[in-house]
Amino acid sequence: MSASLQLRVTNRIEELPAVAEAVEALGAEEGWSQDTTYAVVLGLEEVATNVVRHGGGEPGGSEIEIEVTSSDDEVRVEVRDGGKAFDPFHEAPEPDLDAAVQDREIGGLGVHFVKVLMDETSYSREGGRNHVTMVKRRS
Repeated sequence: MSASLQLRVTNRIEELPAVAEAVEALGAEEGWSQDTTYAVVLGLEEVATNVVRHGGGEPGGSEIEIEVTSSDDEVRVEVRDGGKAFDPFHEAPEPDLDAAVQDREIGGLGVHFVKVLMDETSYSREGGRNHVTMVKRRS
């Protein structure tokens, strides 16, 4: 089995539930496990939410390109956007996981979750666009 999904959405938080639904539908068609579906959807939601909230573009003013490719061995997610250059896997501050809950900053765990849930993550800047790749191996 091999299938892919390509989406272009505007830089708006309201677009993201439809993205999650489309990815879940692809996972159902391709027979992903619950764990794989959860990791892929959460990883994509976290990355896309960060693009919308911190990418520097006007909401609705630019597009986020999303490609999800499913094979027998893995699910590959690629997210491209035209926001300011930012490598979430190396530039985002590490959360203080040892601090008491009441002492922690609000937010900041999304990239950590992506790193933990996905088997591979990478970032590059290509043609003035951010390119985030996440891979989840299918078990």
